Amino acid sequence: MDLLVAIFSIILILIVLVTNIIFIRKINRTKSSNYKYKIFFFLISIASISAIMIIGAIFQNTVLIDYFKITMDIKSYQYRIIVMTVILIINIIANFTLLKLYFKRIGKSKNKINEIELIGIE
Repeated sequence: MDLLVAIFSIILILIVLVTNIIFIRKINRTKSSNYKYKIFFFLISIASISAIMIIGAIFQNTVLIDYFKITMDIKSYQYRIIVMTVILIINIIANFTLLKLYFKRIGKSKNKINEIELIGIE
């Protein structure tokens, strides 16, 4: 493992930790502070990293190499930095989008339960 891969791995871990810390802070402000939500969001954020990397590899092999016949020096540092930067940017956008959508989904599901309880109490 060279230095570039180590830096990339550390940045990915920090992205996952930051989004999970933001999620935990937001969910602790609500009444629905449940561990299953926290664990599930952590698994979603890890799965998003692997999904983005797999989609990037498929895009590189099928579209760039096979369709456009673009050949690049894969071992060069410029190519690796560009690919890692694109993956990082897409991963940041995906994690924050998942954070907003999942938190909105949790909020909607908790509101439905509260409405049902209120109807039963009346």
